[in-house]
Amino acid sequence: MGKANGIFTNFSAWLEDRKQNSKYLSWLNISPYKRILDNKGKYIELADNNGYMQILEVTGKDLDGLGEDEKQSTLLNYHTWLVQFQNDFKVYTTKLPTDTTKQIKFLEFCLAQVKSKLKKERNPRIQAQLKDQANILNADIRTEIQIQKEIYNSEFLLFLFGKSIKELDEIVHKAMNYGNQDFVPKAISKEKKIQVLEQFNNMNEKL
Repeated sequence: MGKANGIFTNFSAWLEDRKQNSKYLSWLNISPYKRILDNKGKYIELADNNGYMQILEVTGKDLDGLGEDEKQSTLLNYHTWLVQFQNDFKVYTTKLPTDTTKQIKFLEFCLAQVKSKLKKERNPRIQAQLKDQANILNADIRTEIQIQKEIYNSEFLLFLFGKSIKELDEIVHKAMNYGNQDFVPKAISKEKKIQVLEQFNNMNEKL
């Protein structure tokens, strides 16, 4: 377990900011991660030459809301994945803020279009309509931001390990293809990895 200086590639400023806050020192100083690579999978390089790790997200299903055939198919495909996937893995469940980034970007795009029209419009009646639309969009954006701050979702995370990047490539490929296109773990962004690792290694947080 080494020091966490340089834990994330290109995140030195982020790290220094965190190190100023004692809340984060407990996990930064004992973190077993060296950095997040800039490869396609954004793999996590472990400290002390312990190999590499990938985090995949497992999308949950409401079995009670499925028909009997769909329910049996889902359970069968999950069982198939468990039987075929023989590599080492760990599954954790945690609560993370609801990600409304896509919704916010779309609303901001719509707002920019409305503002552009408003600059060119000379008709007072249409101007009033456009201002109303802009106010509604601004309110919607604030709501989405508030959702991110207050609403947390339970998420299932699959941790995979490999001694080399090539080995981990093969393991990840198997994990994403052994569930008959039904049980399909998905990659998460670098930003979400940081969020997960920070929560996982902060003694004040619970998974």
